[in-house]
Amino acid sequence: MSPSFRKTKDEQADNGAIFAWLRLGEIEAEKISAPKYNRSKFESAVKKIRELTVQSPTDFCPTLFELCLEAGVKLLLVKSITKAHVCGVARWLNGHSPIIQLSLYGKTNDKFWFTFFHEAAHILLHSDEKNDIFLDNTEFKSQDQQEQEANTWAGNILIPEEYKFDLLDLRTPDEIFEFSKMINVHPGIVVGRLQHDGQISYKSALSKLKNSFEIVT
Repeated sequence: MSPSFRKTKDEQADNGAIFAWLRLGEIEAEKISAPKYNRSKFESAVKKIRELTVQSPTDFCPTLFELCLEAGVKLLLVKSITKAHVCGVARWLNGHSPIIQLSLYGKTNDKFWFTFFHEAAHILLHSDEKNDIFLDNTEFKSQDQQEQEANTWAGNILIPEEYKFDLLDLRTPDEIFEFSKMINVHPGIVVGRLQHDGQISYKSALSKLKNSFEIVT
């Protein structure tokens, strides 16, 4: 039986490419030995991982992988396949081993971190749905309730809800730098949120505050 998964861009994505990408993740996951999944440890890990958003990939990658693995979550980076249009997936292998698989589709730090926390949300919030594969592209505009829950959760982790009204006043690089320093996230994440919320254009010069990177594993 084919696994159940949720995705957008149905008219552009190719299921064969998607299944191939998922299978590459399975192969990598099988090589990794992990302890039994511990929800409380993963909740604690996620809080520590948020602090890594201000670092470069060279600095944050070892800690990111280690924190996930200690909680029993296998984090995989698998290059995107043409026509898959996938940036991340959360799933449970054999009903008990959670994995987060990222493709680096988009390659900017705001998308990378939102994708990670979005998939982490599926592990934490939707563990009763172990037969589902929560497959996402960079737009995250699905009307599915669980996808919306994951979006909200990820957004609030990166920029806590109590600061949502402060976002309305941010327009200049200095204001964004000051705000991001106050809440301890990278300025590019703040820019990404402002663009997602429609407060500034994706063509804005503020996009230069985002970091583009390539993670080599």
